[in-house]
Amino acid sequence: MLSDIGYLLKVIQEHTERHANQIFKPVDLTSSQVRVLKFLRGRGGERTTQKELQQYLKVSHPTVVGIVQRLEHKGFVRTEFDGEDKRNKYLYLTKREEELFEQMKASHDKMEHLLTRGMTGEQIEELKALLTLVYENVK
Repeated sequence: MLSDIGYLLKVIQEHTERHANQIFKPVDLTSSQVRVLKFLRGRGGERTTQKELQQYLKVSHPTVVGIVQRLEHKGFVRTEFDGEDKRNKYLYLTKREEELFEQMKASHDKMEHLLTRGMTGEQIEELKALLTLVYENVK
């Protein structure tokens, strides 16, 4: 059964999610929430809408709303509506995210190390290229 690529990818994703949630538990975050914070940090403070986040994560609007609400409740992001168009809700990182950034980065690095343990740099790059190709094939 593990020779089936689709099944293998599913099992890897489930185990990765479980490990990531354990690794991020000390900072009271889930792997999905960390992905959101990482995306916002990568935007360098640029105004970001929930719609842009939805497109990046490739999830539904209700899913994004739930993740953002939990992050806001935990104090990692703040939101504000566009003064001219109330359909646009902007997301911003908070001081709490800045304070815990190094700890979150260390947790993220730990997860990446777990995923690539025993691989050479060349193998890691090849894995990324192959997974990107698989993604392009199914999107």
